[in-house]
Amino acid sequence: MMRHDARRLYPLMLAALLSVIAGCGYHVAGKGSKMPGGITSVSIPVFTNATYKPDIEPAVTRAFVDEFVNTLKVTDSGDVVMRGTIKGYALTPVSYTQNDVNQEYRLTIAISLVLTKDGNNVIWQDDDITNYSDFAVNISDVTATKDAELAALKKIAADTARFTKERMMEDF
Repeated sequence: MMRHDARRLYPLMLAALLSVIAGCGYHVAGKGSKMPGGITSVSIPVFTNATYKPDIEPAVTRAFVDEFVNTLKVTDSGDVVMRGTIKGYALTPVSYTQNDVNQEYRLTIAISLVLTKDGNNVIWQDDDITNYSDFAVNISDVTATKDAELAALKKIAADTARFTKERMMEDF
């Protein structure tokens, strides 16, 4: 008898749970369609590279432009300006073969971002954005290892841009 009553309660409990979730304003973070504060356009100049690694700023900047272009108009003179500085670029060995040959690296980058309006009015800033990705070393092909490093950089940049936009979409 108890078992029969419990089976009837499951659909009711599920319906109650769904109505609570729907009514409480639940939403997926960063999935809003507009930026807060009436921002409709952004300017994203090429990020500054303050690291020893040359030519990484175009890939990182491109990832931010690609991420924000779906939400805002990206122009040379937007409502706000997003300036970025790549502060750190580090390759750290992660794993080795039996012969102590490195077989995997971890690429870590650190970025500082500032969003300004009307010149120098800072409306959002984070000086310590860090992200990483691991990639395999090809000991017989240096070019393949360099390509894997660039792919890891692009992945980190895309992930960081998405995370940053999600944070901004949550009203800073």
